[in-house]
Amino acid sequence: MNEKQARQLLRTADEDEPVLLTPAVLQKLDVSDVQDGCGFQIGQIKGGVHHLDWNGTVYRRGSALVGEADHTWTRKYWYSPIGLEQYLDLIRRAVEARQRSSGDTEVSYQDDDGAYVALRFEITTAETNLSKAYHAVRRVAEQVEEAASDASDEVGKRIAEIAARLSGWGSLSLDALVDVVENASNNQAKGRSLEELCARLFETVAGMTVTQRILTETEEIDISLLNGSDETRLKREGAIILAECKNWSGKCGKNEFVVFRSKLENRAQRATLGFLISWNGFTETVTKEMLRGSREDLLIVPLAGDDLRRAVRDGDFTNVMLRAWDAAVAM
Repeated sequence: MNEKQARQLLRTADEDEPVLLTPAVLQKLDVSDVQDGCGFQIGQIKGGVHHLDWNGTVYRRGSALVGEADHTWTRKYWYSPIGLEQYLDLIRRAVEARQRSSGDTEVSYQDDDGAYVALRFEITTAETNLSKAYHAVRRVAEQVEEAASDASDEVGKRIAEIAARLSGWGSLSLDALVDVVENASNNQAKGRSLEELCARLFETVAGMTVTQRILTETEEIDISLLNGSDETRLKREGAIILAECKNWSGKCGKNEFVVFRSKLENRAQRATLGFLISWNGFTETVTKEMLRGSREDLLIVPLAGDDLRRAVRDGDFTNVMLRAWDAAVAM
């Protein structure tokens, strides 16, 4: 998209339908290029699908630009350790606190229809250049949302600590856990032992903190990690890293890969990296699916049982994990 195309889109924009602009063209446009009452979003069209850089819209209101951050989530795909209503209430309180101190934010919409819960808030900026306005709005939105994210992480840590204490977490050595994963006689034992093995291995990585562990009805394990790593490759990734573990008798296939990718996408753009762990390895369809999505921002790193055994044997999970990261990036 060039400057001329962007201006044409903005001239023909409808108030009810924001136009999609690419980040590169914003610097060449200002508030006069946007019709009053109309708005724009930032992102790219890939495969006929809009991929937004920020879940929000920037509108022109009179002579000013106003950004509206959109938090609309469904309970079905909400995995945070605190409830969806409580999380959005924290954001609302942070918006109101900033309004009292700075006067540039305001809750614009709230709704709960049972399946979805929505909260939108507006951020006013004095910037008139579209690029400067967009980045100013995003900075404020991230500052407002940080408090809610920190609270969610803290709750997750407490839940993880309590769950570990109740289940006898840490009573076995890593070598013994490998044996349990191999020889467990039922799905629950297989799931819990692999969950503990993976979580304890991730905790050996400097800067990573396990904040949540969930055993689902289908014995799939979700591990949520807070990414505070200073390692060059990990530092650029999102604040949240997910890991899903499958201790099945067979190999993990394409369908499980696709479902896991959707879980990463549903983390409010805070997760760009995930580890899909299958004790008995992966089918060739997973490799094909990785190649298909190799141009996306999300990176899913597969780890097999052999990788975990080597990490335990050598006492160096970080090296095993980073080698798998390198292999996934190089595909």
